[in-house]
Amino acid sequence: MIKTPILLLVFNRPNLTIKLLKVLSQIKPTSIYVCGDGPRKSVDTDVENVERTRSLIKEINWDCEVRTLFREENLGCKKSVSTGIDWFFDNVDEGIILEDDCIPDTSFFKYCEDLLFRYRDDQRIMHISGLNFLSKDTSMGDKESSYHFSKYPAVWGWATWKRAWGLYDSDISDWQNVRRNKDYYSMCFNRNEALVRKQQFDSVFSGEIDTWDYQWVYCVGMNHGLSITPNINLISNIGFDSNATHTFTPDNRSFLPSYEMIFPLKHPDNIVADYLCDYREYIEHIHKYYWFMALIRLLKRYGLYEYAYKIKSRLKSLFLHLLRG
Repeated sequence: MIKTPILLLVFNRPNLTIKLLKVLSQIKPTSIYVCGDGPRKSVDTDVENVERTRSLIKEINWDCEVRTLFREENLGCKKSVSTGIDWFFDNVDEGIILEDDCIPDTSFFKYCEDLLFRYRDDQRIMHISGLNFLSKDTSMGDKESSYHFSKYPAVWGWATWKRAWGLYDSDISDWQNVRRNKDYYSMCFNRNEALVRKQQFDSVFSGEIDTWDYQWVYCVGMNHGLSITPNINLISNIGFDSNATHTFTPDNRSFLPSYEMIFPLKHPDNIVADYLCDYREYIEHIHKYYWFMALIRLLKRYGLYEYAYKIKSRLKSLFLHLLRG
């Protein structure tokens, strides 16, 4: 039985929520918090799907305290998720956080519970990830340990403490000063990553993007925090479809198989980020994003961006049409 409180972030996907609840029924946690955004007025099916999703929570039938925060109005991704996590940590000191499309192996919960206890008072550790999209590489991480430390906090199935979340600012209010002084360079491998991060944080600060997770990356990085990453993958994200907020198109992180963690956990000898593992993550994702940004800048320079954007929009529409059959 898992005693650590769990926060579920749900919205309008009952087909995914029911799969997550099925996993939870196997480990029977004693405390569940559920936060759900309100339906969008612009989407006709939202009212029905939001209600169907919320009704599933009433079917939890084991001995469990369930608390809900269901919005009447649609707040959007940034505000709904960030204030939902605020609400969670107004009530608990540590906990596990799962979005509806993040399906964990059942061993994920004990893994989080053990590490939340072990590093409860260690200010260096700010985040516990369940995701390791590079675990298919057998040379990933220290083979003698169950996990490694990283500077990259993955948020597809994770855990943290009230002490860490208390440093979070959804508006990254100090970004202009940090940007001017280039303080964010300290969280980056090199200039290329710094350019990617600058673009991400500019987009958040200006309100161009409606998200909450870049701000958490910013929070962990600017506080020189460490994340824990399992040396095997414990989470499968099954939410890459037309109903997703951001993850429309499957990529090499989608639908990854999850594995069972072996206990007792074997702990690393030193609390320091694993440089080789982090470098591989940088190459796999951030470095690729840098070259995508470089292409966008080139298109803009030669006046081709608007044309390319129209092509991208048409391809996305075609993809969604194919998904719907």
